[in-house]
Amino acid sequence: MFSFIKKFFTIIQKDIKMEIIIGKNAGFCYGVKRAVDNALIEAKKGKVYCLGDIVHNKNVVNNLKESGIEFINDIQQKNSTTIIRPHGENKIVYKKAKEMGIKLIDLTCPSVLKIHGIVSQYSKEGYYIIITGKRNHPEVLGIKSYVQSNCIIISNIEELYESIEEISKEKKVLLISQTTYNSKSFKDIANFLKERLNGDTDLVIKNTICLTTENRQKETREIAQKVNAMIIIGDKKSSNTTELYNIALNYCANTQFIPNPEEIDLDKIKGIKKIGIMAGASTPKEDIHKAKEILLKNNY
Repeated sequence: MFSFIKKFFTIIQKDIKMEIIIGKNAGFCYGVKRAVDNALIEAKKGKVYCLGDIVHNKNVVNNLKESGIEFINDIQQKNSTTIIRPHGENKIVYKKAKEMGIKLIDLTCPSVLKIHGIVSQYSKEGYYIIITGKRNHPEVLGIKSYVQSNCIIISNIEELYESIEEISKEKKVLLISQTTYNSKSFKDIANFLKERLNGDTDLVIKNTICLTTENRQKETREIAQKVNAMIIIGDKKSSNTTELYNIALNYCANTQFIPNPEEIDLDKIKGIKKIGIMAGASTPKEDIHKAKEILLKNNY
């Protein structure tokens, strides 16, 4: 009798369908999709170069290579056609390209271009510029090149603690951010500056984090609290995807960060019936669909 009941409940357990929650904001953002689509169009016209990886996703880059696009680390071919990636570039690149007769296809994300304009304007007015973001990220380096006054890059609030005495001496301060920075960390930094800088300091705070990035991070927090396992899909060089992984891990210990759907560790989600999937801004929708197929096929 006991073995019959055990067998009965085992059958019921196997029949329970897995619930997969996929983030609505998962995958290519507008800026990335625009860049990839336009790069493919340019590739059909003839020889084209791209300065740096167009996105931090090895699979996407390899697909573009197959279409004929050559990726380079520095502009070098005179009278050629060269793509500027969504992260943007150092302003010196534009001057150098003009001197070499290079036609630039500028696919810098509109949100990044907006930041270039902001820091250029405020630095001309003598503001001390604080940039929150990854110090060596191409987007941050590009932003910094448009600053004409004193500037500091802050990766986290601990670094701000170390620099607050220097910043406190400034009369005018502008706080801006890398578009893919952690939204909660930015708010914490902004609040700390408000508390520490005296009333004589003209503090201007511009939240330049991309709205899609903020929504994606918010959605990751929400999903991670509802599920028993999380799958974060994207290249580990991707700044925005790394942020998603760190956020998910805070709420769901069973979180995997995978570059490709085929790398899902099925043993870690065996028997789990509620799984969340989120993907970075440089992850194709195909990878998200493939991950879902793998999970359903293995009936985990």
